[in-house]
Amino acid sequence: MHSRKYTHLLINILPTLLFILIVSLVIFKPSWVHAYDNSISSLVQSVRTPGFNQVVSIYTQLGNSIPYIIISLIVCLILILKHLKKAALFLACNIVLGNGLNHLIKQIIQRQRPEFRLISIGGYSFPSGHSVAAMVLFGSLIFITFQVVHHQLKRNLLALIYLILMLGIGLSRIYLNVHFPTDVTAGFLLGLIVLQFTTYLFYGRKIKNA
Repeated sequence: MHSRKYTHLLINILPTLLFILIVSLVIFKPSWVHAYDNSISSLVQSVRTPGFNQVVSIYTQLGNSIPYIIISLIVCLILILKHLKKAALFLACNIVLGNGLNHLIKQIIQRQRPEFRLISIGGYSFPSGHSVAAMVLFGSLIFITFQVVHHQLKRNLLALIYLILMLGIGLSRIYLNVHFPTDVTAGFLLGLIVLQFTTYLFYGRKIKNA
């Protein structure tokens, strides 16, 4: 019984521990992080082609401010129309909290972006705002889907689609060389931490129907 409780606790705090570890390495051991980032970036960018560059450049814009806000508002409206107001508020809080924490941490860490980027972009690099945004949006949708969709095949298929879209956003940032892999990993972890907090806040210990 106690072993199960400790395992559950470890799983819950693992994203926070990993995020703190990455932040610490970025600040205090940048040479270690640089070697890791270079190896992963080289692997992802090895599949570059002129045509694929255009496709990825368009796809990554889903995480840009205006498209992301529009998509989020549409999703919230759909949830409200389906009488899932609590789920809509859950999603909105995740987006606002994730975006706010991302901007705050960027200003604290102030990590410069990689050189030789395929698209023009300013601001600091750590963590990846697109990755945070993707995690809180698609992570929320995965959670909501498992609460309200009772057909197992449909539920699993939707969750898989959301997961692929989320991971695709993160990989696109590495592919375009606008973020280091550790930026993307930290962004996903930060988004997951937000989801853990708001899930507990909105739904408590027992997950109920949204």
